[in-house]
Amino acid sequence: MSFWGSDFEWSWRGVTVKETGADVRFDGPLFYDIWRWAVYTTAEKLRSFSRQKHAVSVDAGTIRPWYLLWAVVTRAGGRLVSPDYGDRIKARIHFSDQTFTAPQKPANDLFSLNFSCNDISKSRVAGTFKNVFGYDLSVDPETYDKDMVVKSEDNGAHDGKIMPGPTAKQPNMVYQRLIDNATDDGHVRDLRCPTLMGKPCLVFIKERPIDQRFDNLNTRCRLEKPEDLFSDDELSKISQFCQKMKLDFGGLDILRDKGTGRIYIVDVNKTDMGPPLALPLREKLRAVDIIAEQFKAVVFAPESG
Repeated sequence: MSFWGSDFEWSWRGVTVKETGADVRFDGPLFYDIWRWAVYTTAEKLRSFSRQKHAVSVDAGTIRPWYLLWAVVTRAGGRLVSPDYGDRIKARIHFSDQTFTAPQKPANDLFSLNFSCNDISKSRVAGTFKNVFGYDLSVDPETYDKDMVVKSEDNGAHDGKIMPGPTAKQPNMVYQRLIDNATDDGHVRDLRCPTLMGKPCLVFIKERPIDQRFDNLNTRCRLEKPEDLFSDDELSKISQFCQKMKLDFGGLDILRDKGTGRIYIVDVNKTDMGPPLALPLREKLRAVDIIAEQFKAVVFAPESG
C-alpha cells in the first residue's frame, strides 16, 4: 500500500506525518494501537463492502482508513473517488490537514463539504469561540499571571505545554487559559465531537493520565449522546460556532472546566481521525453507524428521495 511511503517519513525512532509535521515514536503502545486499528478497519471494510454506490470525490485524491470520514462515507453507502471521476459524482469534499487552505469551490450545484472552511488556526478558533460564547479562551501572555497553555497555531502539531505567566509572546504561538478538565482519579477528560452541518453527531469521551495531557493516545474512551453532556444553549452555540468556522464536517475538541462548569472549544479538525483507538471495537462500529446514518440523510437522501 503506497500510502505508507507517501504520507509518512520513516526513521528508526518513529514516523513523521508529512502534511502536519507531527512525530510519532515507536514503542509498545504504538504497536498495540496499530493492531487495534487493523482489526477495526478490516471489520469496517467487510461489513460495508456491498454498500458502496454513491460516488463522493475528495480533492486530496483519497482518504486513508484512519480518518473517520473514510468509514462514515463507506458505511453511508458511498465510495471515495478523485475529482476527475466525472458527472457521476454525488458530493465533493475538501479534505486537507493544512491549517490554511484555499480550495476552489465546485462551480456546479453538487453537494459540497468544507470548501469554505479555509482557516482552522488556533487563534481563529479562539476568536470565533469568544464571539459565539461571550467569554475568552485566549490570554495575553505578557500580562497573565497564572499557568497557561502554549501551543502552535498549526493544525496537528500536538506540541502543547503548560507555562507560568507572564512571559514574552513568541511568533506563531497561541496562549490560552489552562482549563481544569481533570477527573477525580488523576486523568484529564476531552470531549471530541464529530459534527455534520453544525450538529454534534455524538461525543467521544477521551481520558488519559494528567501527566500525558497533550499526548494523542488515550487510555479510556466511551461513547455518549451530545444531549446527555451539553445543555440546549451549549448545543445551540456549538452549532453557531461551526457555522461561523464554515465547518460542514469535522471534529471539535471541547473541554469542560470543573470550577466554572463552562465549556471551551479548543480545536477544530477538518480531517478528524477516528473512531478513537481506545474505544472498544463494538463501540467503534456503533459510532460509525450513528454518523453514517446522519451523513446519508443529509448528503445522499435529498437527491434520491
